[in-house]
Amino acid sequence: MKLSILDYVPIFEGRDATQALNHTVELAQIAERLNYHRYWVAEHHQVFSVASSAPEMVMMSLLENTTNIQIGSGGVMLPHYSAYKVAEIFKIMEARHPHRVNLGTGHSPSFKNVNQALNEYKTEKVDYLTQIKDLIHYFNDHAHMNHRHKDLYATPRINTKPGMFILGTSKSSATLAAQQGLPFVIANMGQNKSQLQSVISHYRNSFSQHHPELQSYVIMSTFVITADSDELIDGLSRAFHLWLLRIGYLDQPKYYPSIDYATHRDYSKRELEKINQQQNRVIVGSPNAVIEDLKSMVTMYEVDEIMIQPHVYGEDNREQLLRLIAQANS
Repeated sequence: MKLSILDYVPIFEGRDATQALNHTVELAQIAERLNYHRYWVAEHHQVFSVASSAPEMVMMSLLENTTNIQIGSGGVMLPHYSAYKVAEIFKIMEARHPHRVNLGTGHSPSFKNVNQALNEYKTEKVDYLTQIKDLIHYFNDHAHMNHRHKDLYATPRINTKPGMFILGTSKSSATLAAQQGLPFVIANMGQNKSQLQSVISHYRNSFSQHHPELQSYVIMSTFVITADSDELIDGLSRAFHLWLLRIGYLDQPKYYPSIDYATHRDYSKRELEKINQQQNRVIVGSPNAVIEDLKSMVTMYEVDEIMIQPHVYGEDNREQLLRLIAQANS
């Protein structure tokens, strides 16, 4: 089973952003040694407990400190930005590290105030499809009369190009990926199984209609929690669910809570109900049990690659999670 990683770059209780970013570099190096296929970084704004507000910047650090593993964004929220500028950023990374750069794009609006700040002074928004077509245009160094920015090249002009991926959970995103002949990345966050199957099937069918000469490709991402003891698994799960609970509130937590804090914190009845509702958003268990669940996911949804999210408390616990999953998958 092909395994990859999506990292939120968590800032743990008692740590700061510098430590979080340094740890992510170390974790990517470990992932490379363990033969994970990709290491992607998410984009989150106004979430104080993670340090991944600018995935492109983190990506360059990871590229500079690894040698073979694919490094990518999971993903750049394209409607906030100029496709031209995104193309330039990713072409510079590709020029420096050919054949290793992945551009995963999404179109989440984020929080209202974040959306306003990222889009201030814009009088008109370019639709997502147009931006994707623009990126394809810029990455292929096409400059012709039919493009809306004729004779415009994204520089530097290079002989290779970043890999492009479309992130989403809806049929509209699946359709976009299929029409453009791009891989589709879908998050499994506890949605209805038939809904996920329907979206993936729609992508596969649409892809084959538009690009019969190419192979469709699906990556599914999911949170996972494992460790080498049931006690630690339980503690990591408690801390994760407290983090997941709190990021949905306006009063954002300043860090990812420790196991000790999560264990001794008092919970309201409503909080416990919400935590229980979120249980199906993460795969929890022994390494072998997690791998079996992931393999079942591959079979059930007919996906080509699994992208785990090792969003657990503690640097040592995250490193051990990667090692245990890799070993169980070997």
